[in-house]
Amino acid sequence: MSKPEFYCVGNWKMNKSPAQAAEFISKLKEQAKPEEQSRLVVMPPALVAFEVAQQLKGSSLRWGGQNSYFEAAGAFTGENSPQILKEMGAQFCLVGHSERRQIFGEADDLLAKKVQALQGMGITPILCVGETLDDRRWNRTQEVIVRQTRGGLQAADPTKPMWLAYEPVWAIGTGEVATPLQVEEAHSILRKALKEWSAQTANEVPILYGGSVKADNARSLAGINNVNGFLIGGASLKVDDFLSIYRLSASPAAV
Repeated sequence: MSKPEFYCVGNWKMNKSPAQAAEFISKLKEQAKPEEQSRLVVMPPALVAFEVAQQLKGSSLRWGGQNSYFEAAGAFTGENSPQILKEMGAQFCLVGHSERRQIFGEADDLLAKKVQALQGMGITPILCVGETLDDRRWNRTQEVIVRQTRGGLQAADPTKPMWLAYEPVWAIGTGEVATPLQVEEAHSILRKALKEWSAQTANEVPILYGGSVKADNARSLAGINNVNGFLIGGASLKVDDFLSIYRLSASPAAV
């Protein structure tokens, strides 16, 4: 049974040159079926975004930024403008990826401003939440992901599009994958938190799972309740792997 609402978002992180990105997009446009393209999103690094935007013109494939500041312009050296992202054609932007939280120290109040700014620009923010290994060992998963969700959405408009992504930090790039039971529990907690935020629109918010998603686990993960898509890291860097994950997840197995 197909799941037409399922999405796959490829986070390239700090990978691919403009030439490599152009080659990837050309191959993806050639291989992805028309009905698949609108369900696929690529997230290039900032210096490659212009090339991706140019390559995707006239395509149903979509792209987004990996990070954005909350001001449209100003004296913010090294930051990315949400206004420029919009003008370039970005439809999405990650907010609060674990690497931004862990490495660059981004806190919930800052992330809330980013969510608000992106929504104001007509860009869909993808708010990332997730616990560390210590959090899980000490049974703090629910506390952490609910706090991060509430914090990131404190200034958000529930009438405007936004997505959520659950990415257990201990399962990102480690080869470790949360069990189906762990994923189902976390996504259920997040859906409940969304309903507390907005009872009217909570069920419309896609919740993605991110954490070492690969072709060999995509089908079973996609069948879990409240998993509406994947945020994919390393496996999104090759067209064949990216498409394989999407096609497997479009007809998930029962969990």
